Amino acid sequence: MKNIFKTCCNWKVLLGILGVLLFAFIFVPQIANYAWVLLVLVCPLSMVLMLAAMNHKSHKPEKEFVCPECGLEYREPEWARKCAAWCTEHRSCHLEITKHAIKNTEKRTTL
Repeated sequence: MKNIFKTCCNWKVLLGILGVLLFAFIFVPQIANYAWVLLVLVCPLSMVLMLAAMNHKSHKPEKEFVCPECGLEYREPEWARKCAAWCTEHRSCHLEITKHAIKNTEKRTTL
């Protein structure tokens, strides 16, 4: 229970909230009438920001293995080796192998 209270009352969070409230009271004095709304929204807004930050950090790029012949990318090295062997021998792509390639739409160019 002590850890939960310590996490919720982190000094950085409290300092940020105090800064926002001070900024709001100085530049928008009419907001004092709605201070209770700001205090009620502190918890949900901080949770949303925390979840967004955690989600952003969790997306780590995966290691990709590239076929040196055709340039297709695979998550597993075995498929990249099979693709390279097929491409070298037949000078074409095999549909059963290429279905394991990573679909990377960022690298595609549109006409």
